[in-house]
Amino acid sequence: MNGSNERKISPEFTLSVESANFSKNFNYVYDHDHGHGAVLCKTGEFFDYKSKYFVNGEITIKIKGILKAKRPSTPIISAPISMEWKIKEYDLKVEMEESDNGHVFSETVVVSTFPEVSYYLSFIPKRIKDEKSMTKVSLHVESENEEKIETVYDFCIDSVNYRDGCREIFEPETVGCGFVVCSTADLFDPSKKFMVDGVLTINLNGILMVERDQLFTLKVFKTFALKSALKRYDKNFMIVVGNKNIQVHKQVLIDASHVWAEMLKFEMTEAIENKTVIQDFPFKIVDISIKLLYGRSILLKNSLEDMLLLYKFGHKFRIKIIMDLIEEHLIKEISSANVVNLLKFSSPDALNVIKLHQKCINYFIKCLKQTTPIYAAESLGEAFLASMVLKSLHSNFNDTNV
Repeated sequence: MNGSNERKISPEFTLSVESANFSKNFNYVYDHDHGHGAVLCKTGEFFDYKSKYFVNGEITIKIKGILKAKRPSTPIISAPISMEWKIKEYDLKVEMEESDNGHVFSETVVVSTFPEVSYYLSFIPKRIKDEKSMTKVSLHVESENEEKIETVYDFCIDSVNYRDGCREIFEPETVGCGFVVCSTADLFDPSKKFMVDGVLTINLNGILMVERDQLFTLKVFKTFALKSALKRYDKNFMIVVGNKNIQVHKQVLIDASHVWAEMLKFEMTEAIENKTVIQDFPFKIVDISIKLLYGRSILLKNSLEDMLLLYKFGHKFRIKIIMDLIEEHLIKEISSANVVNLLKFSSPDALNVIKLHQKCINYFIKCLKQTTPIYAAESLGEAFLASMVLKSLHSNFNDTNV
């Protein structure tokens, strides 16, 4: 886990090999790039067929749990990166003949989310170090404006089951970061299978992250409080969130939400005590929601998490004006970095946010058509991805709103 002193990660997870009835729970704090694990068994027992670690010659290790990390004070804007780079064996041999430590380079890709940021790959077929001839693949990230770009990425060569990755901070002086793949001899050895039909195929997948303040204003154009009420101090209802409270006019809640209307018009506890306690939302979200009902403009940093919580709050209390406001904002913010998250959030099996869900589907198909990388797309499942590919092949829509 790539934790750090600045960003400690606290995972709670279970590691298991179901066929051998092995399972162990973990709860660690990662404050640097390292790993934690468990002893399965003795080596002899591991390969004994009676232990059932291997099924049909393969061992299946599963991990399930959650990751917890403190949110940064400055919002992080992210963008996925991916590339399939095919290098001809002939080109690699030509480069080797011309010089030791010579590079071949991929095409440069401009990141759609950050037009001033681009990336490309390099490969050295003959890197001489300590009298050994090795190969190396590297990622290069260039930027016109950003001082630091955090990158989490991995390289994969499927033909030999090679995979390696890490977390790096790219700064203006950073030349490139990468890994040794194999020896030069192994690269060109047909029995090693790095080359398939005379081509080396390297896959890159990762995400770029930039700290950037993005401020926006939330405002509803219909207020539930009369101007005369805004000037009065006769607020007659209290909303309690933790050790804080918000004073509000009871009529504002009744007009904004039929859930609150039913609660306050009948002899329920809240109506009698003129007070309600909200436990499942942070004070910030409740406070913003009430201010919106009073027609106040709210200046916020761009936080997807806050937007989703505001929608959930509106959904729970059926405050349509907040739900519509947040839905329209989320539609404007759809990107390849968050579309998967928004698809899951808005799906019929979740909150069923119909317009947002359809816009996400349209955007997803658009990305497929334009071969734009989509962060965490694989988490949507094979059936959904297959349906999106079919739609991308059959559809000719041109949605200018996403």
